[in-house]
Amino acid sequence: MIYLAALVVLATLVAMASGRVPAVLALATAVCFAGVSGLAPVPALLAGLSNGGIITVAAMLVIAKGIVHTGAVTRVTWALLSTVTSAQQALRRLALPIGVGSGLMNTTPIVAMLVPAAKELEQNRGINARELLLPIAHITTLAGSVTLIGTSSNLLIAGIAAPAGIDMTMLSFAPVALPVAIVGAVIVYLTAPLMLRGQGETEAATRDWRVEIPVSGKALAIGRVAADFGIDQTQQYALDAIRRWDADLDPSAAIEAGDTLVFSATESGVTALWGSPLFGLAEQRLYRVSAGSGANGTLRDFETDGGIRVIAARTARSLRDTEVRPGGTAFVTAPRQSLLVEQPDVALWERAAGLSPQPAKTVFAVAILIAVIVSASFGLLPVELASMTGAVLMVITGILTPKSAVRALDWNVLFILVGSVALGAIVVESGLATVLADAIRHLAGGSVLLVVIVFALTTALVTNLVTNAAAASILTPVAIGIANELGINPVTLLALIGTCISFTFINPFSHQSNLMVMQPGGYTSASFARFGILLVAGSLVTVVIVSYLLLHLQMRL
Repeated sequence: MIYLAALVVLATLVAMASGRVPAVLALATAVCFAGVSGLAPVPALLAGLSNGGIITVAAMLVIAKGIVHTGAVTRVTWALLSTVTSAQQALRRLALPIGVGSGLMNTTPIVAMLVPAAKELEQNRGINARELLLPIAHITTLAGSVTLIGTSSNLLIAGIAAPAGIDMTMLSFAPVALPVAIVGAVIVYLTAPLMLRGQGETEAATRDWRVEIPVSGKALAIGRVAADFGIDQTQQYALDAIRRWDADLDPSAAIEAGDTLVFSATESGVTALWGSPLFGLAEQRLYRVSAGSGANGTLRDFETDGGIRVIAARTARSLRDTEVRPGGTAFVTAPRQSLLVEQPDVALWERAAGLSPQPAKTVFAVAILIAVIVSASFGLLPVELASMTGAVLMVITGILTPKSAVRALDWNVLFILVGSVALGAIVVESGLATVLADAIRHLAGGSVLLVVIVFALTTALVTNLVTNAAAASILTPVAIGIANELGINPVTLLALIGTCISFTFINPFSHQSNLMVMQPGGYTSASFARFGILLVAGSLVTVVIVSYLLLHLQMRL
């Protein structure tokens, strides 16, 4: 059985590393084979469906979506970057805020918000996004490993360790991960200007869309001028006028409730404006529509009382006075999709952007996140219950709709985590974990330092070849066995694994954040390898030193 289990695990890892087989399919195949062949009992193989760590991951995805929906991340990003003049200055300003944010919520929305911000800096101020995006991705990954809820792999490790009586708390990973994150951030800061130089993209785009954005009474921009927020002139859009009643005011005038801001924009600028939290827009989606063959009249005819409102079209005239031509396109907003179906002049439509940000709900969203962190950190509630309660409150308080909460769940990630727990069950139930633990113990000869080195190198290798979830599921039970045999603190050894799992710096396909910045930054696989090798080496040296000193100190106490 042990040899068969080793073959199944190895084949699964090879299939995942090849990239030719979806990770979910590879894991599902392993689970089915293990169940049919009796490698592991079915309850153990399906334990991931009730694993506390995975439940927490799902809940935190919803909470992160709620935070992003308020526009809080966008506003903080703009405040930090509004006056920067170089990539190094931007990194200095971003490192601490994104580090803290990555420890409190999923890193994906943070990186997603920073990508357009970096591109805007490149277009407007000549700050090369190539020198900024990859460092940001790596810093968020390192910082996320500091807390229990910062990464899905930490939660998975905690979920696998819990049945063994090992309690991984909110800051159990911090003694190892925090020093590594600090050293890693310094390495990133020093090496990025030297190793990520390149010609930035300065795409010229025509601002041929007229955009009319209404300013509501709850808008953040009221009483301020557009230049205060950097929305007067960008590469994607420019403010042409402020319409107040029937008069067009200069763009430098102070914004008041009831105004309509008239922009000329690129197509991507239309969606960027809709995603701004400054205007207090109604909580509706933005759609791109095409006029049918029988359409005539003006865009005014598209609009309905309390329903469809035209936001943008390719025209130099007022939107409501612009003639409709069959096949012509426009951006509209509507409280529900059925209104587009019922509009006879609309032939085709597609969703162009999500719900507009709702900054008025920022306080509630942040309060929910803080409550989750505090209750879990001080043991007031189990972390899975605290996070689930937070996710439910995001819906009950109206920050998210039930549909938005469901859309926040990344089912591919969740099923990979479930399958990874099953892979760990195969390792444990077949006895393979014991064999691997014995092999490592004999290889290390009882030396704690060698054990630390072996786990650090193995984890970093596996996480760059396959998913971090697979690395966590396989190595966690082995580490627990080694810790019990050598009499060392299992929490520190698991913190070592959780930290090294974040060393996904060499392979661009080993972490979602890498993929998010790859195309916008113009990186290649060689770019990742060249920049990542030094970072991995420095992080490995740091994690070995810190982990060994902690274990040595704990053994003497």
